Amino acid sequence: MPFLVSKKDKYGNEYLYIRHNHRVDGEVKLAYQVYLGAAKDLATRGKLLSLDFQTETIEFGLIAALLRIAKKIGLVGIINSATGKRDQGLSVGEHLLIAAINRCVEPVSKTHLMDWLDSTVLRKIYPDLDVNLDSRAYWTHFQYVTEDNVESIENELMRVIMGVYKIDYTHLSFDPTNFFTYINPRKPNQELPKHGHSKEGRATLNIINLSLFCTIDGGIPLFHLAYPGNTVDAIHFKSAIIALKARLKVLEMSPTSVVLTFDKGNLSPEGFDLIDEMELGYICSDRPSTHKDVLSIPPEEFTMHELPNGKQVGVKEFNAEKYGKERRFIAVYNPNEASWNLENLEKKITKKITEIKKYFSERVTFAPGERRRGQADKWRKMIEVKAKIKDMIGGEPYKSIITFVISGPEEIPVAEGGSLSVDLSINKTSKAETSLEHGKSFLMTNQVDLPAHEVVWVYRQQYLVEQAFKWLKGNEFLSVRPMYHHVDSSIRGHIFVCYLGLVLLSLLVREVVQHDIPMSIHDAVKTLKEIKMTRIILPGRTDAIENVNAMDPDAKQLYDLLEMGNLFKRT
Repeated sequence: MPFLVSKKDKYGNEYLYIRHNHRVDGEVKLAYQVYLGAAKDLATRGKLLSLDFQTETIEFGLIAALLRIAKKIGLVGIINSATGKRDQGLSVGEHLLIAAINRCVEPVSKTHLMDWLDSTVLRKIYPDLDVNLDSRAYWTHFQYVTEDNVESIENELMRVIMGVYKIDYTHLSFDPTNFFTYINPRKPNQELPKHGHSKEGRATLNIINLSLFCTIDGGIPLFHLAYPGNTVDAIHFKSAIIALKARLKVLEMSPTSVVLTFDKGNLSPEGFDLIDEMELGYICSDRPSTHKDVLSIPPEEFTMHELPNGKQVGVKEFNAEKYGKERRFIAVYNPNEASWNLENLEKKITKKITEIKKYFSERVTFAPGERRRGQADKWRKMIEVKAKIKDMIGGEPYKSIITFVISGPEEIPVAEGGSLSVDLSINKTSKAETSLEHGKSFLMTNQVDLPAHEVVWVYRQQYLVEQAFKWLKGNEFLSVRPMYHHVDSSIRGHIFVCYLGLVLLSLLVREVVQHDIPMSIHDAVKTLKEIKMTRIILPGRTDAIENVNAMDPDAKQLYDLLEMGNLFKRT
């Protein structure tokens, strides 16, 4: 809490200050100190005893950093140029920028956006803001976020980002996902919210699909595609490849100079017809079930390599026919994954055997004349017991590994009573054969000059786009949900806002990393959000006094690196 401090100079003159302390790493440090003036002057003006000031801590660090990135790439101008809205109040670009920053800092609904803005440094950026940042305003501006306009914006952003940040666009990563929503479509021609295969297991809800193309160099999202929730990945992949071809043409890049990584869920003969026709470079995973002969190869036949992250993998190359032509395949052996899979398999086998023994420990023994209620009498029949055991064992590989023998009569007579004996064992041969398949995956590529272990490393950068989806699906920042929209134009606009936030955060981290400061998006958000500003409102002053609070060394390093003090002065 702020308090009043009195200081005297060597002549005995008294001066007053407002001071506020806070704790940093357990130590009390000065947050800010504001000079009020000489005590006698304040007393003369009658303010000493009635001094009534107000303080407010506002968001500054992350917002200032994102504003700097947005200005550096000219985001607002690019959006305004593509949307073409007449000059009236806040532009479309400013609306989208404010919403995108909010998604990065503290996602709120559009209804509460103005309240949030008032508690941040954005109020200083837009001191004369007299429009409502509410749902109605965004519904209006989302009408300009058409698919064609979004494509134009992303194309220009790709050009600018390539020039400003020197990002390598020759290695790209693609992945689709979807978001469950509580949207109940109100119009028969609404396209986006549909029932489909929810990757979050919410089968009863409408979902919206989203795919991203990201650079492997820094994980920068180049462009996104929002599409109906009932479209399967393999079908959408064809449209995505066509879209990529068009975007590369804008960048004056040939598909032959680009290598695209994607996973096996996107595979289809039609998709590879397009890839082969474009001569697009690719590295993708393939289904292990299509290479059963290689699955049985023992680990010692793989050539081991150490990846740049220090992990060991084994590789074994072979060629096979796929989608009408012979292609290069790489079988990958991951010893850590194999060890984990074997340990997990043994736990599940033990658990299944224990459950089966416990289930039948009292069910298959009957005293003479004993009858039981419900379904218990069916356990008198060996055929019923056998069917239940098979059901409890489940499918492969367990049904090949766990074997059982049931001893006793085909059916226990009621008059005589008796019991069935259930003996379970492990087929060690089947278990050993199954363990050979553990830790193996398969990659397919047309990069014939790239060593196999380097192909593995490039494919593993697929985690960058998966990480992007993690942020978009989370509830900490960049969250797509909750989505309070019901028409396609607003849904597209909302997703585009989240995409813009992801672009800004990715470029922010890119800039920090380029200065040899290793940092993830999560760490950058956490550190920059610690940089606050205090707004002090004094009686008799029309303007508030605003000062940046003291900060820890990590935050101060980013504050200086990103020249955030200069941006604050300009505002």
